[in-house]
Amino acid sequence: MRIGVVTTSYPRWPGDPAGGFVEGHVRALRRLGHDVEVVAAGDDEVRVDLRESQRREVERRGPVDDEHEIDLREGERRNIDRRITRVRARGLFYSGGAPDAFETTPLRSLLAAATFLPRFAATIRPRARRWDHIIAHWLPSALAALPARKPMTAIAHGGDIYTLQRMKLLAPAVRALRGSRLVFVAEHLRAAANTPGVVQPMGIDLAHFRALGRAPSKPPMILVAARLVPIKGVDVAIEALAHVATPAHLVIAGDGPERRALEARARNARVTFLGQVDTRRRDELLREASVVVVPSRVMPNGRTEGCPTIALEALAAGVPVVATIGRASELVPPDDPRALAQGIDRTLACRQDPYELVADLDWIRVAERLLRNE
Repeated sequence: MRIGVVTTSYPRWPGDPAGGFVEGHVRALRRLGHDVEVVAAGDDEVRVDLRESQRREVERRGPVDDEHEIDLREGERRNIDRRITRVRARGLFYSGGAPDAFETTPLRSLLAAATFLPRFAATIRPRARRWDHIIAHWLPSALAALPARKPMTAIAHGGDIYTLQRMKLLAPAVRALRGSRLVFVAEHLRAAANTPGVVQPMGIDLAHFRALGRAPSKPPMILVAARLVPIKGVDVAIEALAHVATPAHLVIAGDGPERRALEARARNARVTFLGQVDTRRRDELLREASVVVVPSRVMPNGRTEGCPTIALEALAAGVPVVATIGRASELVPPDDPRALAQGIDRTLACRQDPYELVADLDWIRVAERLLRNE
């Protein structure tokens, strides 16, 4: 089958964590024998980010003619997958993410979306003539794909649901997509949309994460891997560290607009900020972590997360997860540092292999389910 995957987030260079699970979906579809083309939102800063990523790779390879090497690497990157078309989005979908952008800079974000979505739809439509089916990650992608008039699977991940709801556009969007197969990564998202649909968390590469092995550091490492925005609740993890009875170190991998405020809050020798990490470094951290914490919160406007991917990846790697939502070794209430600390202590005291919590989420199996008409 010829499938078009349309998405507002997709890795911009090798190792970029943005939209990594969408890339996993594409790989699974291709392994199943489908011919897959991707149309994705671009990023104004991608060239800068790409060069920064490649400079690090140049340093690992040793002294070279820097600019020449970078230009070669950029050419290599373009050759990784020729079936990707990027549509410039004025930075709307990367960095802090679109939902936070709409909350902090609503007018600017509306203007960016108003110019992006028509161009996105215009890019999709001619390519869709050769597609048999469209898979849209995030509902704005699905709306942009509607003019193509092709059978479609529209997948809602969380931020899209609550952003559309806040703008009073969720019900009209659901009505517009009534001819598509709607998929929600969590039951509370389907309830928020108030419509029939399939509940299916996204898949992960179980074999990859299972093969990472475990080499927990001493003292224990508590890992938070997230964008540094309010909904992620990283401030709660920082406050919880003071209540964790087990001597432990908190490592925060990720970047975002809240970083400076979080660093000011975390004036503690046991807290380390790594900034954004690539997928290779993420894997190293998962090997070394004793527990992964996902302290997502419910925002005042009701917005919350769907099914955080880092929790699924950690569980597949054999790392226990303490979270406030989704699949986890232990679930605790949001915005409660003491409850989070107690959950961390219980998890650190109990050796366990949480792999079975995600054993049904191998990407091949999930990709097959998402194409069924049931």
